[in-house]
Amino acid sequence: MKRRRNLYVFTVCVLVFLYYFCGVSDYVFSRDFDSEFDYPLNTDIRPIVADILAGNKPSVTPINIYPYRFLSNSAKCNAVEKLDLFILVKSSMSHFQYRKAIRQTYGQENYLPGRIVKILFFLGINDMKSQTQRMIEKEMEEHKDIIQIDFLDNYFNNTIKTMMSFRWAYEHCSTADYYLFTDDDMYISVSNLLNYVSEQPPTGMSTTFYETERDRLLFAGYVFKSAPHRYITSKWRVSIDEYPWDRWPPYVTAGAYVLSNKAFKIMYIGSLYVKHFRFDDIYLGIVAKKVGIEPTHCPSFYFYKKKYSKDDYSEVIASHGYGDHSELVRVWNEQNRII
Repeated sequence: MKRRRNLYVFTVCVLVFLYYFCGVSDYVFSRDFDSEFDYPLNTDIRPIVADILAGNKPSVTPINIYPYRFLSNSAKCNAVEKLDLFILVKSSMSHFQYRKAIRQTYGQENYLPGRIVKILFFLGINDMKSQTQRMIEKEMEEHKDIIQIDFLDNYFNNTIKTMMSFRWAYEHCSTADYYLFTDDDMYISVSNLLNYVSEQPPTGMSTTFYETERDRLLFAGYVFKSAPHRYITSKWRVSIDEYPWDRWPPYVTAGAYVLSNKAFKIMYIGSLYVKHFRFDDIYLGIVAKKVGIEPTHCPSFYFYKKKYSKDDYSEVIASHGYGDHSELVRVWNEQNRII
């Protein structure tokens, strides 16, 4: 009897441990996404966004304006110059070699004849009196392609970095045909990207509240359809209090994605009325859901590192995992026939 009782107690303890460790209760009590999704602001924000796009004063006060300042600026864009592509790179303060490799490869702004392409790097801050900061200030002076923002630069502030880069582009560079947002460890083919967007139909998305015959709404990259992680030890754990639904909206992985001009503006304005969420790719998926834009899956964007061969990369737009800077330079040069 004693052995049986001990076994029973042990079994109960294991089940209780697994119940909490695996987040079973969060899975059990999650709300149905299809029928109950209603992320704050709990209203249809599409008419609000349309009013702002039309130049009208918003009838509803924004709920998500980040209280941060740009500590540097750039004259690369202006209100009248029309760009084919504006590249916005999320970079970390210490990633000097990453930025150097990008400037030597897809960050070159004049290597595609007849195309106007600009690039900027977006950073947060840590210690403003550090040696790293002094090196960044020297880099800014030399290249004039860094926008630094006064928020703490860490992984869980990536949404802030992303949306502040949206804000800068919206306020200072609103005339680009397309906007590519990318991390600094990606391989990028600008020529393949421009070929891809030129092949999209005039209305690249399904019919929405915003489209007219002359507008193109495109938000494209590698699209995921998945559910929140509820495991206690997961780096990506999300509690039911933070996000009570059983699935995410379709979202584009944050490594690299492209937006048309109209989609970019709608997404930025919409973000002012969508509650902050700490994972930037999920957040943009939520914003897209709220404003009525369906992300487009493009198989030429790779969220993982695609094994390299010259032929296999001929149609690649983006591939993750290029922390080896010499490898990025070598691959990009070979793909662009530079010896």
